[in-house]
Amino acid sequence: MRNKAEVLMHPVRMKILQALMQHKEDGLSTLEMNKIIKDVPQATLYRHIQILADESIIKIVKERKVRSVVEKFYALNEDAARLNHEDLKNLSQEQKLNFISYYQLFLLTQYQNYLSSIAETEHVEDTSTFSLVDLTLSNEQFDHFQEDLNNLMTKYYKMGTLDAETETKTIAFNIIPKP
Repeated sequence: MRNKAEVLMHPVRMKILQALMQHKEDGLSTLEMNKIIKDVPQATLYRHIQILADESIIKIVKERKVRSVVEKFYALNEDAARLNHEDLKNLSQEQKLNFISYYQLFLLTQYQNYLSSIAETEHVEDTSTFSLVDLTLSNEQFDHFQEDLNNLMTKYYKMGTLDAETETKTIAFNIIPKP
């Protein structure tokens, strides 16, 4: 078994997971993922899909026979795709820095793509937001805050379905306790 953080934080695998998050109802076939993730060669994409499947981070949700080949459709295994406290605790300082670097780079790429799409579309307003706040909380209050935040994110993540009336929005948080 591989290190879960390293599996999740690979740039190609992050793109696969992002695509699957946006198509969680029916999943995606490898061909559909290839159409969404255009900057990754097909053989590379297949290899990374297999790694995610081997680690049970994604799962096969249906199969369809197309001529003599069985086309597999993959979906995110949401519980396995999260890093829990134990996973993070077992990482070295260098691994944690790599993790946050990949995470921030992924967000930067998302934001660049967002800005490019706005520039290509007339009469579209930039609705992105940024905020930074220092909260002064006891450890118990902080634990409740994190639990509330997680519950809120989970609530809205589970209610989202991609259709003509909805758009995907990337929400990201960094919580850095002060020593």
